[in-house]
Amino acid sequence: MNYETAMTQTANLAMDKNEPGYVRVRALVALVRELSPLNERHLEVKRELNIDEAQVIVQIDHGAENRAYMKGVEAGLALAAQEVETQAEEELAKEEDDPL
Repeated sequence: MNYETAMTQTANLAMDKNEPGYVRVRALVALVRELSPLNERHLEVKRELNIDEAQVIVQIDHGAENRAYMKGVEAGLALAAQEVETQAEEELAKEEDDPL
């Protein structure tokens, strides 16, 4: 049994729905600990498992700021409408309570 086989079996154990939850969680924790970039043996683990560095792709969402702004405007309008409705209900309740 080599390191790659052990890691594969650990991954299979973590994904096996027939295993008890605590067994699956411990297997997953072991995988995370081994594969973490914070592991001091990270380079050795990558070499053993033939893992290449993942290429980072950054995509700029130019419309995100506009969508966030509009979401805030809509939330503000909804809050204002709710406050107007609450005031109208309070005024209606006062009129009903007023005998004149």
